[in-house]
Amino acid sequence: MRESERSRIGFTLIELLVVIAIISLLMAILMPVLQVARFRAYETTCASNLRQVNFALIMYAQDDDQGCYPLEPTEHNPHQGLLDKLHAYQNDLLMNAFYCPQAGYMEAFAQNPDSYVPTGGVDSVIDTPENRQIGNITYVYWSFSANKTEASGLTWRDPKFFYPRQLLIDDIQWLAEPYDDQHPLPQKPLSERWVISDFWRKKAPFPHGRKGGRQEGGVNVTLLDGHVERAFKRPRDNWR
Repeated sequence: MRESERSRIGFTLIELLVVIAIISLLMAILMPVLQVARFRAYETTCASNLRQVNFALIMYAQDDDQGCYPLEPTEHNPHQGLLDKLHAYQNDLLMNAFYCPQAGYMEAFAQNPDSYVPTGGVDSVIDTPENRQIGNITYVYWSFSANKTEASGLTWRDPKFFYPRQLLIDDIQWLAEPYDDQHPLPQKPLSERWVISDFWRKKAPFPHGRKGGRQEGGVNVTLLDGHVERAFKRPRDNWR
């Protein structure tokens, strides 16, 4: 083989650099697209989880003599009573549905005492054997008898907007009086009554699109008529 032919075997350094540059450019273009696709897949899985939980709640209410949904002490964790009433501990598929696929991302904010009032309040929303045992789930349940409070007496959710209530299969029973004249009890049809929703905390980036306190990507919510939708803007402006 002549020397000139041997010199053409393989890539030159310049050719390798060009290939690397092209690959890097393609990765820079594709990564945001892949990230969006991955997050949308998480959102779809999350909505499917809520739909499955909502179906179990509807079945419970239909079997109840009064048509009542389970009533929990507070809107947020722990929810061991809810899991017991829905027999989730005996149903792995249903139990799995109580945990958002992005719960690990939210855990840092749930555990951060500086991310929300009251200071010192922490929580856990990930799927662990310990959380399953004590009833810590990812989602927020809206058939509750009192707003969750800390030792300071401050509530997790603004009591001017998030009123305790008993959900019924075809109605709603308020368990609190209006906060004041400027914050009346919400009057909306069943198709807009929240049952269970994504977890969020004030000022924390939300995995389904929340940024800077705005619900740009929305919050997955199940409604009393059985359907699942996305609620945009701040939760308190959408909660019914």
